[in-house]
Amino acid sequence: MKLRDFIYSYKSAGAFHNCLCIMGIRIKIRKPVTDRKFYHSLPIQENKIVFHSILKGYSCNPKYITEEIRRQNLPYDLVWIVDRHILKYIDSFPKDVRLVMGGTDDAAREWATAKIWVENERHDKLVRKGLFKREGQTYIQTWHGTFGLKTIGDKNKSARRSALELARMDAEQMDYFISNSKWETDFYKETFWNNGTIFEYGHARNDLLFREDKNEIKLQIYKKLGISPEKKLLLYAPTWRENKDIRCYTMDYTMVKDAFERRFGGEWVFAVKMHHLMFEHRNKFLPEGVEVLNISDYPDIQELHIAADAYITDYSSGILDFMLTRKPGFLYAADREKYENARGLYYPLEETPFPVAENNEKMVENIENFDEAAYKVRVEEFLKGKGCIEDGHAAARVVELIKSIMNKPKEETI
Repeated sequence: MKLRDFIYSYKSAGAFHNCLCIMGIRIKIRKPVTDRKFYHSLPIQENKIVFHSILKGYSCNPKYITEEIRRQNLPYDLVWIVDRHILKYIDSFPKDVRLVMGGTDDAAREWATAKIWVENERHDKLVRKGLFKREGQTYIQTWHGTFGLKTIGDKNKSARRSALELARMDAEQMDYFISNSKWETDFYKETFWNNGTIFEYGHARNDLLFREDKNEIKLQIYKKLGISPEKKLLLYAPTWRENKDIRCYTMDYTMVKDAFERRFGGEWVFAVKMHHLMFEHRNKFLPEGVEVLNISDYPDIQELHIAADAYITDYSSGILDFMLTRKPGFLYAADREKYENARGLYYPLEETPFPVAENNEKMVENIENFDEAAYKVRVEEFLKGKGCIEDGHAAARVVELIKSIMNKPKEETI
């Protein structure tokens, strides 16, 4: 211990305490839990559902569950917790959905008084602030990933103890988990420290990928992005690194784009969507003078799955949703050994249907030698092996669950 820390220091000591040290004497001080103090005495509104997406905007499973509720014209008060960085796309939210800015007193009040929470990530920050599920509330976890790839929870080699403490406390509150496969059901059981009910309904966000009007949807997205209809779209969506190091993003955009045009024909637009946790670096990782469309702030990656003609990532499970389109997918993992040592993967990348490259030369080779027929066979084998049940009707199943919760008398549970 440094002398100055021995004399006096005041530091975090986990999720719920700070540590005050004076002349070597340590005193634990509990962090404030203001949300519980002010909002947990308010009555629960029996028709209110609060939704939140990890991307903060109108996206992922909560979006498509909301859309199904609206389609059925159900009499619920629909509240979305959002963030300031999605204001550019604020018009994507329906007019009959109430928007509340996250991190505010109003948001805490909505969480504390909703009958149902529909979430797709952990509530770590809310737990840290003291906002716990109350008696009479139901917490539905839909999650934002699928089939891996990167580890989470205590399987994550780089996870901090304080983060795991918060995650465990959050998981203990979850009532229902929405799974899309046998693999994901087992994942929930092993990762979320919870004995809640798991329903293999499929992921509502993937219903879009089964729509018959995909071509019309694609044209609408092209119009939003300013892409000419005759062009093809290549989407590169790498995940984040805990150290926020951008040196691992070594993609040669020109070389890869040229390879796609040689192999698949036509003129391609190279679009990049960085992970939301790398949002602050969204304008730093692209080399100058390279023609790349930066769509890192686009709120709904599922729409981009419809729009894209091919997809590249490193360790993001987004490609495992995109796979349901049967369009070409590739992995570019330049820092693979470092990433596996630092965080870890649930299974080797070679077990996926996607060609794997660790440098630009191998990436070009994989593109030029891409065998579409063999790829589709690998996709079907992979989905079968994971026990995937996606069929385009997940949102309707989840809404039936919501209706059953809403229709139960207060003293009953499902």
